[in-house]
Amino acid sequence: MGLFDKLFKKKEEPVDFPPKPNLPIDIDTILERAKYYTGQKLQLAIFSHGTVVLIPERVTDIAAQGLTTLDKIYNFHPDFKPMTMDDGNYLVEYSQPAFTIVFKDELEKHWDYIDKNHLDGLCTYETLLNGNGEPNKFDRIGKICLFGRAKMFQDAQDPKVVMTFDPK
Repeated sequence: MGLFDKLFKKKEEPVDFPPKPNLPIDIDTILERAKYYTGQKLQLAIFSHGTVVLIPERVTDIAAQGLTTLDKIYNFHPDFKPMTMDDGNYLVEYSQPAFTIVFKDELEKHWDYIDKNHLDGLCTYETLLNGNGEPNKFDRIGKICLFGRAKMFQDAQDPKVVMTFDPK
């Protein structure tokens, strides 16, 4: 391999991408909380790793719309924003109408795992910057967000809508 190849050859995603939090997912509880957070007013698509897509405009195929929205998040820019909910859970919101719930009891039970593995939630070549333009040193909320987003990455890599909700 020549110098040009060494300098400019595109590296591939590691085999273990996306990061795989290997913790239980309770889809029924995710649905219950998602309905609570939305006032049971929106159609919802829930994926196998817990990503919830909100459908702001009524559609006939909730699952198909969920897949389209998840694809937009993953293939354009997987930005995220945390929100602390009134029940103590965290919502990791994305650039499209979707979120992942990180449950407070999940944090209590698995904090050592989340703390130790949070950097696995970064994409290859991704550097998240703080307000001063410096590489971020993740605080507790940042680690929670990366953990939640890792679940979304799993859903985006193997998208399976496992439950829908229609408030009709």
